[in-house]
Amino acid sequence: MLALAALFWAGNFVLGRAVRGEVPPVGLAFWRWLVAAIVLLPFTWREILGRLGAVRRHIWLLAALGLTGVGTFNTLSYIALTGTEAINAMLVISLSPLAIFVAAFLIDRERPDARRLGALAVSLAGVAIIAARGEPGALLALRLNPSDGIILLAVFGWGIYSVLLRRIPPGTFSPLTLLTITVLFGLGVLLPSWLAEIAITGVVPRLDLPTVLAVLYAALAASIAAYLCWNAGVALIGAAASGPFLHLQPVFGTVLAMLLLGEVPRPFHGAGFALVLAGVALAGRAPARR
Repeated sequence: MLALAALFWAGNFVLGRAVRGEVPPVGLAFWRWLVAAIVLLPFTWREILGRLGAVRRHIWLLAALGLTGVGTFNTLSYIALTGTEAINAMLVISLSPLAIFVAAFLIDRERPDARRLGALAVSLAGVAIIAARGEPGALLALRLNPSDGIILLAVFGWGIYSVLLRRIPPGTFSPLTLLTITVLFGLGVLLPSWLAEIAITGVVPRLDLPTVLAVLYAALAASIAAYLCWNAGVALIGAAASGPFLHLQPVFGTVLAMLLLGEVPRPFHGAGFALVLAGVALAGRAPARR
């Protein structure tokens, strides 16, 4: 489930780069989540009405999940992808597991064990090989810009979201209902943000086939399917152990670029992919019993 989430999100980043000149970033985020809400509500509205008491009890936590996981993470990522190179974006996004570790320590005082730190280091090394295209000098030549800082903010917000998920007591909401409520809170942030984007830029999404397909993929795959897979995976093995699976995103992104953009695979892709898989396998292993 965690690997599927990474695959869907990798496609979303490829999509965000592909349509950056066609669809305004905040508009893409807003319509993505609005369509997701429209798809989810017919299946969840009865449970939401029946669990209003639980919603009120956890309203601030749900609002925080909506803000970090829906309202800001993807919006900031779309904005950043209009102004940063792909190699920079992949490296910054790959800090997500580290952000989860930091958020878990700050919020829950959770200290990662040596195995998880090792998994993080191994998989991050694989990401670095792919991002540098097998040339270490490429990493030294990187120049950060404000867009990379925007992605870094998004990454830290994702770390907070992943940790806060565990604060919802098991059984309080079904997975679909929790996702729906989170989306609704996130839309409360996205709607005024989108209106502000229109007021500032005067640009609105066009109702053409590329825009419709982009929104549908982002809503159905990168929103509903990916978030359900991620939430379920975090519930099973915890936020810290789930983090290294995010390193599969640049791996999947590279493969998608080869398939969709005709890029040729190189030896460094295989080396990096092997290290990422090793880190993910190490992270997913159950701790030894004593």
